[in-house]
Amino acid sequence: MITFLTLDDQSEIESPLFHLKNLSLQKKLNRNLSKKKKGSNNRKKAKVLLAKLHIKTANQRRDYFHKLSNKLAKEYDTIFMEDLNMKAMQMMWGRKISDLAFSEFVNILEYKTHVVKIDRFFPSSKTCSHCGHVLEKLDTRIREWTCPSCNASHQRDVNAAINIKRVGISTLSGETVRATKVA
Repeated sequence: MITFLTLDDQSEIESPLFHLKNLSLQKKLNRNLSKKKKGSNNRKKAKVLLAKLHIKTANQRRDYFHKLSNKLAKEYDTIFMEDLNMKAMQMMWGRKISDLAFSEFVNILEYKTHVVKIDRFFPSSKTCSHCGHVLEKLDTRIREWTCPSCNASHQRDVNAAINIKRVGISTLSGETVRATKVA
């Protein structure tokens, strides 16, 4: 399962990956459609069945997003999140990122509550949330790391969530975003 959201309280919200769940049925309906003679009524019926499956998947995802955004809007007045480059992530990880439809979720969430986006170039994952030390480089495959300055152990996403919240709060109070040591 893929983590959809990581909150600063170390809780994670898993993604249901609706496209992946319906993928075997979609493949079956695609094969069925390709076997039909072009222009026939049976082909039209097969095409309608495949279209209905795509609509069902989109509706399942949208329903999940609305329920999750309602839950988050009730719990939090302001939500801080990183402004992610979804196109680049989609090129890197493909169908999984498309299945997450994170941009659609953000749009729904912005409609329901106040969302503050933090610049995507802020080193949220590479900055120690304890002492503020910024690593030179941190590979995306590394999920846990230890700060060389204070020896604090960090889970990458939780550490980033804490740093994003800290920077978001400082931007609300009128300060500028900076990647220096945190008091």
